[in-house]
Amino acid sequence: MVGILSYGAYIPIWRISRTELSRATGIPSMGGERAVAGWDEDSITMAVEAGLDCISDLDVRGVDALHFATTTPPYIEKQNATIIASALDLRRDVSVADFTSSLRCGITAIRAAVDAIKSGRCKRVLVTVADCRLPVPGSAQEQIYGDAGVAFLLGKERGIAEVKEFHVLNEPILGTWRRSEDRYVMQFDPRADNVVYVRVLSETIKALLEKAGLCLKDFSKIAFYANDPRQYVRAASAIGIDVKSQLQDFLFADVGVTGAAHALLLLAAALEDAKPGDRILCAGYGDGCEAFYVEVTDEIESINEKRRGVKGHIRSKKLLPTYELYMDFKRLRDRRWPEPAKASVVTYWRDEIFELPFYGMKCKECGRITYPVARVCRICGAKDKYEIVKLARRGKIFTYTYDFLLGPGGYPGDGVYPGIKAVIDLEDGTRVLLEVTDVLMGELDVDMPVEVTFRLIHQKSDYRFYYWKARPVRG
Repeated sequence: MVGILSYGAYIPIWRISRTELSRATGIPSMGGERAVAGWDEDSITMAVEAGLDCISDLDVRGVDALHFATTTPPYIEKQNATIIASALDLRRDVSVADFTSSLRCGITAIRAAVDAIKSGRCKRVLVTVADCRLPVPGSAQEQIYGDAGVAFLLGKERGIAEVKEFHVLNEPILGTWRRSEDRYVMQFDPRADNVVYVRVLSETIKALLEKAGLCLKDFSKIAFYANDPRQYVRAASAIGIDVKSQLQDFLFADVGVTGAAHALLLLAAALEDAKPGDRILCAGYGDGCEAFYVEVTDEIESINEKRRGVKGHIRSKKLLPTYELYMDFKRLRDRRWPEPAKASVVTYWRDEIFELPFYGMKCKECGRITYPVARVCRICGAKDKYEIVKLARRGKIFTYTYDFLLGPGGYPGDGVYPGIKAVIDLEDGTRVLLEVTDVLMGELDVDMPVEVTFRLIHQKSDYRFYYWKARPVRG
């Protein structure tokens, strides 16, 4: 038996209305809004945030493996999952793997996790999935795509839902694609793709039901990937799914289609409303189809309420006022941001335990926690008498400043992006200096509650430096 022990999600706070996209591109608005990753976010940072939402109240030392699935990996020749594992403070000996190149890679990562647990190689596996796909500017896909992440912790325990059965069907022709030299997602005539899509999806679900000895009416919710909401409803009707009662909300009005993360994001949304005994079917599509289903247990009623999940992130939002700002967030305009004068990769590697999992030092003489780590205590002067401790993730602003020479960051004022830096007093008494993100100019104030968030801090020689920033507490 393999169970889903916990789940989490991450949807960026930034949204842009499809009315604004319509104004800029001339394409009729599809209504609602879509999620937009901030200028300092990518699939790695969103996977970390989803992972934190999933396991923040659990003992991370019990996780034996981390899987990361995406079609938009920041690194092609460098393992992305290793960075995520460090930021989540997992053990150094966990098994890590990247799953990519297909929109169904998230469910492939889930299946690989289930196989590893069933074989006895792992007791607990954390699966993180995130995508940040870039559509052709001015295309209809700009209104369709959205950015988000989702995470599931699976283990050899009953959990909140039991993973029951899988089925896979491969189809190498048609669908979306992007070569290594391409920046934007490409697609053939959607009408041709839709014929293959419905056939493959229908065959996969039918075969899964035959394996399980079930029929469609035995499922309370059914969720699957689709290129757009119209295709989602049409496919459900063609398969015989009751659109009104069984079909999971597609999350298009508030989020958009989130690539490899979407099918599993719908599963997480279904679990938020699930009751003991419910069966939920989830299917991912891309170069074929991969489907599985879960049975919800009575443990679903005791899941930790501190989790933001899908609903909490949807409620927490800010609108980008202009299409031009959206273009800046997606780096579609060359703003000539200055590179940092000093960015040592060797120092970044040396201090990794302090920078990615975010550890500080606790003096054994005076008991104070300080950051960054140094041989001498800044409070009492004791030398080489400290222990490494995990820092708190929440605090309050002590003071802050706008830096118009730093850029990019924050929000544009008169066409200029200021960087925002703040001195933060964390809940454990540590005082740290961090950049602030996800804010509009004029929104900050002294004593404002903030939380740390994992972000891209800067790039030097095309190498990405990740670190922690502060943001106003979401919710």
